[in-house]
Amino acid sequence: MPAQISIMTLAALLILVLAGSPFAADMKGRMLDMTYPYDESTIYWPNAENFKQTKGNWGLTDKGYWYAANHYRAAEHGGTHADAPIHFAQNGRTIDQVPLAEWIGPAVKIDVTKKCEQDRDYLLTVEDIKQWEKKHGRVPDGAWVIMYTGIGTKYYPDRKKVLGTDRQGMDAIPHLSFPGFSPESAEFLVKERNIRGIAIDTPSIDYGKSQDFRVHRIICGADKLGLENIAALDKLPEKGATLYVIPMLIKDGTGSPARVFAVIP
Repeated sequence: MPAQISIMTLAALLILVLAGSPFAADMKGRMLDMTYPYDESTIYWPNAENFKQTKGNWGLTDKGYWYAANHYRAAEHGGTHADAPIHFAQNGRTIDQVPLAEWIGPAVKIDVTKKCEQDRDYLLTVEDIKQWEKKHGRVPDGAWVIMYTGIGTKYYPDRKKVLGTDRQGMDAIPHLSFPGFSPESAEFLVKERNIRGIAIDTPSIDYGKSQDFRVHRIICGADKLGLENIAALDKLPEKGATLYVIPMLIKDGTGSPARVFAVIP
């Protein structure tokens, strides 16, 4: 019950914040939580600091009331998280400089799960996007374009199956293997379409074997947003939903853990 109360409270707050926004009406639909919880199994880049939670004081105080508090620490980029433009663009905006309304937009899910089953290092193509548009119409303005690879829904939080390796540190980097956006698809979306950002159910919008992170550079360089390790894509329709990305408001943050959910009409 507490989780349901939390979601409903968040929805009510968002309706107030977004009063007058074209997205406010979408809050009437069914909510789909698309966030992985943060715990010891949360997947981070092999050389990043993992999530660590230390239990603080839990119990009755000497005055007779209950008190509980924990401590945690982690890298910005891990689990279900957002990328701000500064992540790969020198003069890009930080997390706290991106307005709340800019994190919200129509959800476009491009399902390439079958192609990813055949090629673990598959790159989303411009043709994949155009095939989606043939079926559903042009990518809406302000959309989140989501690449559904199937990696997350099948394997998360199995580190080896998600990342392609269970090695740690810099030695793991050459062994990473998972799908991602192609640079050409990223260029098309920022130049030919008016998107909010791109999202994926793997740890990176660039594929695992990338050495130059061109997709990050293209997206961040265009002042767009990124979202990685998005959950529950098997339950999201290909069109019609609205995606809400609520990042932790970190001053000068290059990225941030995010609570992500969709509202499905």
